[in-house]
Amino acid sequence: MQYLKQNSSLTLKEGLEEYNRNYPFLNPNNGHDKASKWFLNHDITHVLFGTIPFQIRGEAINDTWTLIGSNVTFKGYKEFFKYVDYNTVINSYLKKYKYKTIVYLVMLRHIPICILTAFKAYKMSKKWNWYNYDEYLEIPLKDIRKEFNIKVIKA
Repeated sequence: MQYLKQNSSLTLKEGLEEYNRNYPFLNPNNGHDKASKWFLNHDITHVLFGTIPFQIRGEAINDTWTLIGSNVTFKGYKEFFKYVDYNTVINSYLKKYKYKTIVYLVMLRHIPICILTAFKAYKMSKKWNWYNYDEYLEIPLKDIRKEFNIKVIKA
């Protein structure tokens, strides 16, 4: 996917469209209700930070980067999880890992990448506006990443 490349020439909007095409099972996160807006904001960060969703590694990187590199607070991000059933998320990994214990061990294995992500987030030149990013929708990802000093972590 092009949005995963550091120097992607896709605009943020085009990156989101590519993201949605690759994950057609997603709800249409059009921002028309509160839950949809939270999921849209989350999906935008996957595109911005160049992370792969629905994998423990990609979600760990994205959540860490969002909490440190955006203006959403921990309390605010916790609000997002009102719309996410944590058990459903964990259970979605059972097909691959078989047991919840293994899922949690795999999560622990990704602590080092979260530490690297935290360092990258602290090096950003400014925080991403989680709540209002419309002015960036028509700007190429490579330019946004340059402006914010975002260095995509390879998948």
